[in-house]
Amino acid sequence: MNEERKRILDMLENGTISAQEAVALLEALDKKPEEPKPKEKSFVDEFVSIFQDPDDQPKQKSTSSGSSNSKDKVVDFMNTALNKIKNFDFDFQLSQSVEVSHVFQQPEVSFDKIDIDVANGKVEIHPWSGGEVRVECDAKVYRTEDREEGLKQFHDTSSFSIDGDTLYFGTQSKWMKVNAKFYVPEHQYKKISVRLFNGGLNANNLEVEDLKAKAANGKIIVEGLKAKRADVETSNGAITLTRVSAEHVEAESINGKVLVEGDILHTDAQSLNGNIVCSLTGDKADTVHAKTVTGSVDFYVPENINISGEAKSNLGGFKMELEGIDVLEEKNEVVQKSIRFSRKTTSPDKLHLFAETKTGSVLIKKYESKNVNSNKETN
Repeated sequence: MNEERKRILDMLENGTISAQEAVALLEALDKKPEEPKPKEKSFVDEFVSIFQDPDDQPKQKSTSSGSSNSKDKVVDFMNTALNKIKNFDFDFQLSQSVEVSHVFQQPEVSFDKIDIDVANGKVEIHPWSGGEVRVECDAKVYRTEDREEGLKQFHDTSSFSIDGDTLYFGTQSKWMKVNAKFYVPEHQYKKISVRLFNGGLNANNLEVEDLKAKAANGKIIVEGLKAKRADVETSNGAITLTRVSAEHVEAESINGKVLVEGDILHTDAQSLNGNIVCSLTGDKADTVHAKTVTGSVDFYVPENINISGEAKSNLGGFKMELEGIDVLEEKNEVVQKSIRFSRKTTSPDKLHLFAETKTGSVLIKKYESKNVNSNKETN
């Protein structure tokens, strides 16, 4: 098997194959390919189905079930889904449309949960000091140029309600694009759930016990988050989480950069095709897992903290730009590089770092705010 790996790397060096093709061939040699996560399968199925005609579904299901490799499934999904969106947006441009606006509002209400489900469009969430809920919607309704008809379609396919302890808002028509801005009372919420298919999320200064944000095609940006747990996922787009204070953060993108910054106890960041940047600002951090295939992994850590960690890369290298780092073990084989390292300080806190990348490098450096700002600009 080592000879086969060497031949693959020789072909890469000679330019016969690309880096991504090399990664695919190296993964094919693994005896036990990683099984896909259940949430990935369900999200893939749901995303493709919303932009898919019923006549196409049996064929799609057969294609998916016939694939035995999880990476192939993800690639097939991305190609199918993104082509659906591209063709869908092109159809939009050719069709008739009318722009309509509407504001949902309700004064002096009390609720602990927010549930948002938008098929096509962007969402913004802004807490404010007032007790009123306000949702400003700017919609583009396709296949009509009549404003009254457009408003009717908007109201027929959109819903807004506050039922018990939950605020609910949803739009399910794929022939309508709705950009919604939410202004909600400043409050410690129990749960905020945002589900998007073709569009992104931009939120700031959220206080919530449990945040779940999922997009199929769009960026997710949260600036200012205080939570017990945050699960953020997008299939195509970057993830940017800054000024975070949380017990557990999980951020995953199939195609896009992942940036997580804050005082977080446990962090799990993954990307199939994108860089990962984890910047730790406080002494709460205990464990960080970062995994990518074609990107690099950058850790920015507090200056005075004990560290224990390991990193792996097939084609990349390791940069330990932190004072006091001791290399405990280092392997520099042709097809697999790895390193185990530690640092001891007078601090009682200890940070555990785990990084894995196929083609990229791994960097460990002292945290500085300018590092986060420069990485945000490259998103």
